[in-house]
Amino acid sequence: MKIDEIEWLESAGNYVNLHKQGRIYPLRGTLNDTIARLSDKGFSRVHRSFAVNLAAIDNIQYQPSGDGKITLKAGNTLNLSRRYKDDLKIKLS
Repeated sequence: MKIDEIEWLESAGNYVNLHKQGRIYPLRGTLNDTIARLSDKGFSRVHRSFAVNLAAIDNIQYQPSGDGKITLKAGNTLNLSRRYKDDLKIKLS
C-alpha cells in the first residue's frame, strides 16, 4: 500500500486503522507513533482518535465552540478537535 493512498488514520486500542478507499487495514501500534512517522508525508493529527492525509481533505467547517468537522474527498467526515486546529491550519498554509 502506498502511503499517499491512505485517507485517514483511526486509533483502535493497540492498533491504528488505516482507511483507504473504503477498506480498513489494521496496523499494530499507537496513533502517536504512527503519526510521528507520517507527519512529514502529509498527515496531521486532528483529534485524539484521528489523523488525516492533508491531500484527502475536501473542506473544513468550524463550529463556534472551536471544534470542527473535516469532510474528506471520499465523503467521510472526521471530528476536528480545537486542540489540534491551529497545527492543522499551519500545515495547510
